[in-house]
Amino acid sequence: MRAYVQMEYSADGPSPADVEEIVSRAGFRREGIYYVVEGNLVERLSELHDALRGTGVSYIVVPAPSHTERWSGATRDVAVHWYEDGLIDDDALDLLEHDTRAFRDAALRSASAAIERLVAMREQELVERREARMRDAKKDDIIVMLRSTGGMTADQVGEALEAPEHEVFDALARMVQNGSVLAEQVGHSIVYRLAERAPRQR
Repeated sequence: MRAYVQMEYSADGPSPADVEEIVSRAGFRREGIYYVVEGNLVERLSELHDALRGTGVSYIVVPAPSHTERWSGATRDVAVHWYEDGLIDDDALDLLEHDTRAFRDAALRSASAAIERLVAMREQELVERREARMRDAKKDDIIVMLRSTGGMTADQVGEALEAPEHEVFDALARMVQNGSVLAEQVGHSIVYRLAERAPRQR
């Protein structure tokens, strides 16, 4: 088993360097800001307890910290950024601690997955942008037709634009909502007319 310990120093007690020497003699090794020990935990913790008695230094046993918390220096800084950015995952971090070659393969897989996610996001953005441009173009066409005819039903607009019914209804509904088009009941049909002062379409 493995235990992680975090020290709580006292200004009136031994220096951190002296404490590290004491803790090392008890079988603990430093990992970043923590000390870790493996084996018979009760025996090792008892040794640490006895070694620190009377020094004014206390310790707490903490749950296993994340890998990036255990390391220090440049490796930790890079690993934290890559992990937070989604370029490496938990599996890659596990390997980075013990097997750098296996880490390379795992990191390439997770980075490739992150790249694919980014590409998919960008492709979706481009699709949405193209659809927005098409919607704007339809609005402009509808305004031109309503201005020239004085009014049309949704079916007539759809036939003229050769557009799917749902797209026509969505476009007309948005235009009615923003006040550029008026919807009027004429007999059994809804006729859409251009408002007298239509807001400029963007």
